[in-house]
Order: sequence, then structure tokens, then C-alpha cells
Amino acid sequence: MELSRLLLKTLSIGMDALFRASEAKIRPHGLENIPSQPSLFVVNHFTRLETTFLPYLIDKYTGRYAISLAHHSFFSGRFGRFMERVGAVSTKDPDRDKIFIRALLTGQYHAIIFPEGQMVKDKKIIEKGKYWIYNMGIRRPPHRGSAIIALQSQLYREKIRRMHERGDVDGIARFSEYFGFEAGDIETIIGHDTNIVPVNITYYPVRARNNAIKRLVDRFMGPVSDRFEEEIEVEGTMVIDGVDIDINFGTPICMAEYFREHRRLRRAVESPKSYIDSDEIRHDRPFRKIDVALTFRYMDSIYRMTTVNHDHIFSYILSMIPRDRIPEIDFKNRAFLAIERIRTLGLANYHTSIDRKQYYLLTDDGHDKYNSFIETAISERLISRKNGIIVKNKEKMRMPYQFHLIRKMNIIEVLKNEIEPLTEVVRTLDRLMLPLPFTIRRRIRNHFIQLDRRLFEEDYTNNFITGETKPERIGRPEFRRRLFRRRGVLLVHGYMAAPEEMREIAESLHRSGYSVYLCRLRGHGTSPEDLAGIRWEKWYDSVSRAYIVMKNSVRRFAIIGFSTGAGLALLQASRGEKQYCGVISINAPLRLQNIASRFSSAVVFWNTLLAKMNIKKGKMEFVENNPENPHINYFRNPVSGVNELAKLMRVVEENLKHISIPTLIVQGSEDPVVNPSSAAEIFERVGTEEKELVKIFTKRHGIVRGKESHQVLRIILNFFDFIFR
Repeated sequence: MELSRLLLKTLSIGMDALFRASEAKIRPHGLENIPSQPSLFVVNHFTRLETTFLPYLIDKYTGRYAISLAHHSFFSGRFGRFMERVGAVSTKDPDRDKIFIRALLTGQYHAIIFPEGQMVKDKKIIEKGKYWIYNMGIRRPPHRGSAIIALQSQLYREKIRRMHERGDVDGIARFSEYFGFEAGDIETIIGHDTNIVPVNITYYPVRARNNAIKRLVDRFMGPVSDRFEEEIEVEGTMVIDGVDIDINFGTPICMAEYFREHRRLRRAVESPKSYIDSDEIRHDRPFRKIDVALTFRYMDSIYRMTTVNHDHIFSYILSMIPRDRIPEIDFKNRAFLAIERIRTLGLANYHTSIDRKQYYLLTDDGHDKYNSFIETAISERLISRKNGIIVKNKEKMRMPYQFHLIRKMNIIEVLKNEIEPLTEVVRTLDRLMLPLPFTIRRRIRNHFIQLDRRLFEEDYTNNFITGETKPERIGRPEFRRRLFRRRGVLLVHGYMAAPEEMREIAESLHRSGYSVYLCRLRGHGTSPEDLAGIRWEKWYDSVSRAYIVMKNSVRRFAIIGFSTGAGLALLQASRGEKQYCGVISINAPLRLQNIASRFSSAVVFWNTLLAKMNIKKGKMEFVENNPENPHINYFRNPVSGVNELAKLMRVVEENLKHISIPTLIVQGSEDPVVNPSSAAEIFERVGTEEKELVKIFTKRHGIVRGKESHQVLRIILNFFDFIFR
């Protein structure tokens, strides 16, 4: 077949422009697996997009174009001629096998075949452990055509190789005449082998939405079929709104290995029969049954390369959990544990978002992957959500759907089906469906308690300074639980301090019947050098981990922060849908007394500039600190830390208006560190109407310890009587 090089070049330029303009991202993996030899790419088929962009991408990655098999319905009129000129071969072309075998023999083109034989919109390809494809209301095995073409091309290659060795010019001429190759192609034919390259394409996210393409169709074409409308809404959204397209190229399957391993194939090579006659192949097919095993092999390889993503995990849990009403905390907890375990399975492919920190799923700040999935499930009326409970729409989730509409009507079923071939993933998820919710909560709680302790021990060991680092008990995070009590308090210490700073308050609250968690902010309880390298976001993450512990330990809990910890407590209360029933801010540093703090950003910039110039002199990395609690606090204050504190408080100030829970603001009247006006500003900016400002007459900053701590505790307990009533 002759392709139009000008047309292919034009298409390539157009595809480059399309992907630059589109939000879709092509993410190839395993390019090193593509042989330099002619190859048959066998690819899963989920959208019409693959038939368009895959030949273009293979040409881009290998420098060799790929012809592809396409449904006969595309080959009529001008469009049919266009398809032929860009390398598409009709499924009803009587010479289709000959065309593909010639391309593989000569190496002129790669070849692409979709072994399912059609788009598999429901992704249901596993039935009782075997691969089956939906077609015309029934399930059938995948087509073996790819295996037959690959084995045939290698058989002819081996025969031509033997003929060349024997000098059988007439035999070679018969093959040359039949397949239409030139004498100059012989060296290529005998010098290479045919390879099958399994390819998996995974799209994320898959959403059916009204989009710009759909609106254009509605305007200029009017009503269209339900099937066409579904394809526009799903595939148009991929192009317009963006989708990650993970293309995984698997380990090539070399056909020469099959000929070395199977006696029947070796006998066929030595047979006087050429097997280019259709009757010879039909009645004496040397690879009978071998092609079935080969088909299963590449199908298994294709689907085991599915790129696992959040939607897969959410869909499977939602479908398989044996309850119709699921507390959202339980759903998120199981998803978190699933992701953590899946990352240890040694999978070759999972979405890059799976590799990031996953505890944000549990912090209730807002998780974009989770939110997108839940919003889609709600919009499709597959679930509803109220008061922290997800309710499955049993009728809609279990009803049978038309094959060509399922991506639009029940994407959860599609995504669940897509990972069924990943048996290790499915087993992992199935095991997580069994434990009761309280068991899952305990696992989550223990996971984060141990994580916080491990982080402290690593930080303490790596940053220990003799004579300066305090004893471990000062900085170690601590969880004290009151069994059979349902109330709790999360306590956050201040800047350059440690959990020990909040211990007096914590012990008193614990005696009063509250479970308490003494949180440690990263960079604290170790050394000033450790603190100097920490950004304020790490402090926030420390509080978030403590939040997860409390959320999985008690039914209702509040957060108390002192100084910098108060700023973090206010920020926690302002973000997402946190389960705090109240927040207490004690001496939050919206404004600092020390004028030097205003210049911290300039000093940090100066230090950074000197570091880039490799100049050691002139830096001002630390300033002296004279703490009220020398057995807890650092004696050196990193300038970079002051700068991070300033950044934090700017963020806090911007978000105070979002606080909607009861808020208590406590402030020392003559605080030497924090400007007392901070409290009034915070009070004015806090969004909730249930707020209170209390001043304590003192000249000290550290009022959570010492003589003022009893007064602070009384104020806290009075507030708790209000919020826990």
C-alpha cells in the first residue's frame, strides 16, 4: 500500500498543534521496550482517539510510521480514501493480512491492531478468569488475528531465511511476487524477527460532560444518536478539559522464540509447503492452539499494564463494600490504606498522583482527585451525600446499561472493571473490604502515631547537637487516650519550642476526661539548624497528621494552639470541612513586637544571594534568643524561620474569614513577643458569630506554663462546656 507522505506530514503537524492546544497530556512509558525491528503493536481500545493519535506517536517515537486496522464502516467515499492514504486497512479488505505481513517483513511500517476487535466501553474483559469481549449482546473471546499475523510473518521470514541459505531463488521469487517486496528487501527480511509489542492506554480522568465540541454539534447538526452524543461528551471532554493519557509499551514478545520452542513450528519451516496459499493455512495451520496461548499472553500483558489511579480505587471500594450507607471517613480511610498497600506491590504502572503524599485524602482540607470523583458520582446520581454519609443508589448502580452508554451512565462500573485483570490489586482491595470500620480507624490512628514518632526520631538523630539539643522527651509527640471517652483535644506548641511546652495544659485536660494529642511541628525539638531548613507548610502538615489521629480516635474534638501553634490552629479551622467543634487561639502572632522580624525576608534574600555567589562571610543566619523556658526552647533563632512565620501569618490573615466554628481568642495584655493588637484583629476577621476574646493581664508570652496556666485552663474548660454540651 502506498501512503501519502505529504498527507502524513500534514497530519503530524496538525497533531502536534492539537496536543499543544489541548489540555490532554501524553505520558509514554517503556519506550525502551520498542524494538528497532518491525513490530506489531497490540493495543487496548477504549476510545476513537487511539486510532488517530497512536500511529502519529509511534512515528514520533520510532521514526517509522504504523499502519492500522480499522472497521470497514469507515471506508466509504472521500473519507474512506483519506483513511487508506494515512495507512488504515479495512477489516473487510481481502488483502488485509497480506498488507500487514508485508509491512512486518520488509520493515517499511510498523503495524497496529486492536485485538478486542472493537471499542470496549465497559472495560469488562474478564469473565471467570478468562478474557472475553462484549459483542452484539454476547461475550466472545478476543480475536486471534494479531497472533496469527505475527506467527505467519515469522514463518515466512524463517522460510525465506532458509531459502536464502540454500540459494533457492525460485522459492524466494514466489514469496516476492506474492507479497510485493523487492530484492533489496531480502537482507532486512532475513536480518530481523517479528515482535509483538503489547500496549496499554489508560485515560485519567474519564468524565462525560457537556463541552465545546458537543455545543458545536448541537448547533450545526441538531439531534444526534445517543451513542454519538455519549462519545462526544466523553471523548470531547478528554480533548477540551484535559486528560492524562498514560501509554505503556510492554516487553516485546519475539516470534523467533516461539519457533525455537515449538517443534510443530520448526517442522513447518522445513516443510516444502509455503503456506502462502489460503487453503494450506486453513487446513494445515502449524500454529493451531499456539495462537490461542499467544493471544492470552499479550492480552494479559496489555491489561496488566493498566495505570492504576485514584478513580480506580474509589470506584472499586464504592462498588464492592458490602453496605449501601458508608461514612465518608470510613470510605477515605479504606482508600488511603489501599493506596499505601498498592504502592508496595511493585506495580510497574500507577498514576503519578498515587506516588505523592496521600494523607491529604484524610485531612479534610480538600482533595482534588477525591472531590472530582465524588462530584461526578453525585452528578450521575450514582450516590448521594449528606451529613458525612455516602449513600449508594442501589437501583442505578446495579441496573444493566446499554453498552454504548455505560461510560456516561455508570463510570464507576467501567473503572471497577478496568482493574479486574490486576489480580494483586483486586486481592488487596478485597481484603480491605472485610474489616469493620472501627478496625480500619485503629489502623489509621496507629499508622499516623507511628509515622509522627518515626519522623521525630529520624529528625532528632540527624540534627542532634551536643549541649544544645534537648532530651528526647521534650520534643517527642505524645498521644494520651481516654478509653470509652468521646472527646478530645489537639494541642499545638509555639515557634522554637516543643510538645513539652503544652504538657501542663495537656495533663490537666487529660485528667478532666479528654483524649489529648501533643503535636510536634517539624524542625522543633531537635536543633535550630533543623528549623532553619523547614518551610511553614511542613508545620501545617504536622498538625494535619495529628488531626487524622484525633479524627480516628474520638467523635468530637477541638484544637488549641499557642503562639505560632495558634496561627496553625486558626488556619486548620479555616480550611476544608474539618471536624473540629471549636478552635482556641492563645497569643497568635498576627503582629510581632520585634521590629527586626520585619526585615527577615530581606535577610533571607541576602543570605541566599551570598550562597549563590559562594560567599560565606556576611551571612546572618541566626540571631540570639533568650527564652522564657530554656529547658524547652532554642537559644538561637534562624532568620529563615522568622521569615516562614511571617509567611504563615499572612496566609492565616487571609483565611480567618472562612472560620465558621466556635472560636476562643486568648491574649496576654502586655505580651513582649506578640503585639496584643493581634487578638483584636483576629477577633474582627474571624468569620463565625460564635467567638469570644479574653485578655489575661500579664507581662509574659508563655502563658500556657507557669502561674498563668491555671487561669488559661479555666478559660479553656469554660469554653469546652459550651462547645461540647
